[in-house]
Amino acid sequence: MMREAAVLNIPQENADRVVHATGVKKVLGGKLILRGVDFDVNRGEVVVLLGPSGAGKTTLLRTLNGLESLDGGQVTISGQRIGYIETAHGAVRRAPERVLARQRRDIGFVFQHFNLYPHMTALENIWHAPVRVLKKPKSEAVEEARALLTRVGLADRADAHPSGLSGGQQQRVAIARALAMHPKLMLFDEPTSALDPEMTGEVLRVMRDLAAGGQITMIVVTHEISFARQVASRLVVMADGQVVETGTPHEILDHPSTSRTQEFLAKVA
Repeated sequence: MMREAAVLNIPQENADRVVHATGVKKVLGGKLILRGVDFDVNRGEVVVLLGPSGAGKTTLLRTLNGLESLDGGQVTISGQRIGYIETAHGAVRRAPERVLARQRRDIGFVFQHFNLYPHMTALENIWHAPVRVLKKPKSEAVEEARALLTRVGLADRADAHPSGLSGGQQQRVAIARALAMHPKLMLFDEPTSALDPEMTGEVLRVMRDLAAGGQITMIVVTHEISFARQVASRLVVMADGQVVETGTPHEILDHPSTSRTQEFLAKVA
């Protein structure tokens, strides 16, 4: 009897390591976007990815939760290899969508443009996945969704549809929706890039509160340098599909050691 394909679980030397990416390569449209990226994140860290447009930051985030397949290297989240399974014959192949969906349950992703269900209220957007995917009782999911709306400052907007919310409010609902799945890792892809300054402040305040708790591992792609300085435990600077520098906010922002980092900061600081 043939055994079923299995998800790859890889022993971790560092028990606190949540993300372990080694030699990650990605080709899009015939262009090498990621050029062998090595990238680790430990439990409770808030890592901010900085770098010019086209550096590969968003593509790296998308490889971390299996939205993009790899053309080289591998990614593990809490010891589980993302996007790939072992076949009955011991070979490794791309995971089918149902397996990818299961792997993504532990990875929250907040996109630039909210991606809320337009026909659902704010409350429904939050409790829908826990009920459908996690099989949580609806009453329990609704109660938690209300608590999350309160947490992001939108308790009074539970019955509003996305069309009736500002951009900043929609993004805060998107954050609450991701938190409702109790992820081990939260990914933020330039969550304020589509917002005006006032709305940007609303979203960044919620993200600061999340980071202050120290309970959620976060990776944030952003050009908000003040946020990076105040909140990040570590900065990772990317350019041309590679990591060019990593260190504390003080080390990177005040004493950058590479010309690529210096050039980038001169444009955004």
